Amino acid sequence: MNAGPHYYVISLSKRANALFEAFRDTLIDIRNGGFPVERPTPIRDSVDMGDEDERLRETLGIVDDCFGRYYEQEPLKLVVVGESDMLSLFSSVTAHQDAILGRVLGEYSATSPHDLGKIVWPIVKEAMSGLQDRAMRDLEIAERKRQIAFGVDAVGRCASAGVGTTLLVEGDYHVRGSIEAVGQSFSVSQEVDVMEAMDDVVDLVIEKVLAVGGNVVFVPSGSLKRLNRIVLLLERRAVRDSTPVTPRLTHIP
Repeated sequence: MNAGPHYYVISLSKRANALFEAFRDTLIDIRNGGFPVERPTPIRDSVDMGDEDERLRETLGIVDDCFGRYYEQEPLKLVVVGESDMLSLFSSVTAHQDAILGRVLGEYSATSPHDLGKIVWPIVKEAMSGLQDRAMRDLEIAERKRQIAFGVDAVGRCASAGVGTTLLVEGDYHVRGSIEAVGQSFSVSQEVDVMEAMDDVVDLVIEKVLAVGGNVVFVPSGSLKRLNRIVLLLERRAVRDSTPVTPRLTHIP
């Protein structure tokens, strides 16, 4: 399983428009719920530019409506891929502007999901890392107040309880294994059958933080070495007592 930063990708094209569910740099092509949305064949051999734009706008409105059904079920961030005119037209019709995490300029309708994932993931990672400096300053303050949990085990327990606000993690940090939930507790187990597919525990922790609206900031390798490469900033109440709380979170795109 490849969990972790979880988002959508829409690839726009004047021929067909595709929707992908993405986990880091892995894209899964969605082929139901109306996708792929193909552009209707023009009734006439030629149309003027105004008619052409209107037809494209109508098609992209259908794309947005179909996407909306998925977004209602799972409101994840979105990356939109396409040529400049398609990106502009989509922006003019979409009802999901606030969900857009980033845009990638270019015609990628013929690009494989594997290759498109390699193109899109750096954009997502950069967007999620955009507030590194601020996050590091917040870490210094939280550390002085002893309002942090660090190390994948401690962070995982706090993330499961929903007491964290911002997760800082080194971008290349991975822990292969599985997670186990016992009551309200959380533990990491690396005693798994190596012949079976294994989770990346760090990705699963990231997913838990994002699921409650928390912030995830990737930092350079070595930045958090003294904190075992992963640290969660905690709410003040979570430090004062052990009662799980639901934090008031502002999502950082």
